[in-house]
Amino acid sequence: MLDLKKLLDGSLSSIEFSVDVPECDFVDEAVNGSASASGKVTNHSGVILLEGEIKTNLTVECARCGSEFIYSEPIPLTAKITDKLANEDEEEFILMTDSAIDVDELVRSALILELPSKYLCREDCKGLCPKCGKNLNEGLCSCDTTDRDPRWDVLKDFFGD
Repeated sequence: MLDLKKLLDGSLSSIEFSVDVPECDFVDEAVNGSASASGKVTNHSGVILLEGEIKTNLTVECARCGSEFIYSEPIPLTAKITDKLANEDEEEFILMTDSAIDVDELVRSALILELPSKYLCREDCKGLCPKCGKNLNEGLCSCDTTDRDPRWDVLKDFFGD
């Protein structure tokens, strides 16, 4: 929990924070990994704003070729914080309790929402051969890749090769 009392009473203009997430076990495709976040919370004339960045260090599996690689893209972290909501449906604000916010939970939520739904080792990943399973990023295989519809084989015998 990050205590914001000094920020609210005006004795501080900003508070810095740093959070470590040692186990990212909530990421389905991750083999293992961790994340850390740092930033600051500032009071802008009554509007409390949290700004920072999450740094990931996840070992993940490529969705196309199945190879493991390190995913380390930074994720921006921003949140508007308030002590009471005027409208129950308001989702753009984080509600603080007892002049404090749970930064750990905020970072975990941001990771769940901002991490990609599938990971690619590179944008032009060629994936695996559907017949032999060879990683096509490492080179071509010797499989026949021409798809033939077996319903046309009767005509092949009629016309020849």
